Amino acid sequence: MTGNVKVSVIIPVYKVEQYLGSCLDSVLAQTLTDIEVICVDDASPDRCPEILDEYAARDSRIKPIHLADNGKQGRARNIGMAAAEGKYLYFLDSDDMIEPNSLEELFALADRDSLDGIFFDSKVIFEDDTLAKRNAAYPAVRTGNYEDRIMSGKEIFEAFVLQNEWTSYPQRQFWLRDMITRNAVLFPENTEHEDELFAYEATLLAERVRYIPETYFIRRYRSDSVMTRTPGPNDFHGYFRIFSLMTDFVETHGFRSAAVDIDLGRIYEKMVRFLPLFEDQNDPERWFETEEEKRQYRFFLYTQREGAYYRQICRNVIARLPEGCRVWIYGAGVIGRKVCRGLIDAGVLVEGFIITKRGRDPEVLMGRPVMTAGEVRPEADRIALIAVSKGFRSEIKENLDRLGWTSVELD
Repeated sequence: MTGNVKVSVIIPVYKVEQYLGSCLDSVLAQTLTDIEVICVDDASPDRCPEILDEYAARDSRIKPIHLADNGKQGRARNIGMAAAEGKYLYFLDSDDMIEPNSLEELFALADRDSLDGIFFDSKVIFEDDTLAKRNAAYPAVRTGNYEDRIMSGKEIFEAFVLQNEWTSYPQRQFWLRDMITRNAVLFPENTEHEDELFAYEATLLAERVRYIPETYFIRRYRSDSVMTRTPGPNDFHGYFRIFSLMTDFVETHGFRSAAVDIDLGRIYEKMVRFLPLFEDQNDPERWFETEEEKRQYRFFLYTQREGAYYRQICRNVIARLPEGCRVWIYGAGVIGRKVCRGLIDAGVLVEGFIITKRGRDPEVLMGRPVMTAGEVRPEADRIALIAVSKGFRSEIKENLDRLGWTSVELD
């Protein structure tokens, strides 16, 4: 089969004996027949190894790889990629499925346009009504506006992120194997949320990609899957590792943009969300293999303590603000930015920043205008919040009073 394989389908397999048959049947029913199906048995303790061998005996396109120990999906996918011979790669999970025409249409489009990758959409199957209600926000189909043309990976990443429709699911992506291997794009191993890094790197490195609004992928939501399990300390650890690797990647390649910063912020917020689950253990630092990782973790804890300090400051300020007021923050420095973030998170309307005079300050900060006090009209529901060091507050308040502003100082 070497040299004739158009698509390598890579499927990590672990504890899915109830669903594995329907997954494999959906792949073997593809209208594109020049495929190989690399199934990496990640030391599954159920009947999955036997099921894979039974399918392989009936169809030579099924290629089982049995691992002696479990290393999570990242390692299994990397092992599958190393064994792949196809021109294109498609990653599928062993409890999901794909439509019969998926690979044929994806390959035809990718081959015709010499694409590095294609992004597409999905359908969803919920096992019960409870799961359907709990996961109703799953972004099965994108609804934004996207150009029907070949784009760079950076262009499409920005389009997805700025319309809040970027997802890292490799099951909704189709990749040129040569581009992936040439750039050494791999899944991080022995960690959760490994697809975040792979999709991020592959997309930003790709030169020719397209998005097509076709629902080729069929996602199965079940109660005991990775998607629906109860969060735990492994979630923080996974996002912590991914965030570190993503920032290293950005710095190495110089991929700085608003979209990149937004997505890094999304991962950072995941870290913050799962931190309490991670801290609530005996010796959480045992999760980290190197002193550098431990140092980064301690620094992250420090930033969270500092964040808690500013959140308390913001709570004190909010208690003194008139209900429904519009806030202008006097001070565009470190204090002003941190207070702005705290007020936004609390639902306060922050209209902009006020500075003493024009200089090196940006015209826009955190998506809000930066203006002098004289350039903004003081109105009854507008409050100037003085967010600068104490030594400057008296003079600033006098100037604001003279201009007709109502002002509030930080505690």
